[in-house]
Amino acid sequence: MKKILIITLILTFALTTVIFAAPGDSNDPIVVLSYLNDRLTSLIKDYHLEDIKGMKEKVDNLSGKPSDTTGGGSTSTALEVVEIKDGEKIICGNGTELILRGGKATVVGSELGGLANVTMGKDFVSGMELVPNNLFIVPRDDGRGAYADKYAIFMVRGTYKVVK
Repeated sequence: MKKILIITLILTFALTTVIFAAPGDSNDPIVVLSYLNDRLTSLIKDYHLEDIKGMKEKVDNLSGKPSDTTGGGSTSTALEVVEIKDGEKIICGNGTELILRGGKATVVGSELGGLANVTMGKDFVSGMELVPNNLFIVPRDDGRGAYADKYAIFMVRGTYKVVK
């Protein structure tokens, strides 16, 4: 009987802090919705996140197109299929990605180098033949690209123009 009385007293003292704790108090073991709402509201104000929807609309309205796309040039954030005929060149801007999907083409380089073949991990200099289905990246906007020996099909992401 004494054991039951001692256990009851210990449990009573242990639970009194939980029973008499005010809701939302630091002693309250249960997280209430009003506490979460207050905390989230203060974080939103602290980090100036009130106008996320407006910021998202501004970002969506930005166009990544350069002001000068003359000469049949284009800019794309998605991979775009580009077909070039015999004797034509595709000249690319910096950061443009090229994948030769069909045909035959050679690298058009500059004094500073050629195209970076990311798939093989090598630099392809002017005059080298492009390897089909390999990703090439143009490192600088200095006239680099590819020359079609025969009809060629490319997948391109970035700024480019087709030159005869």
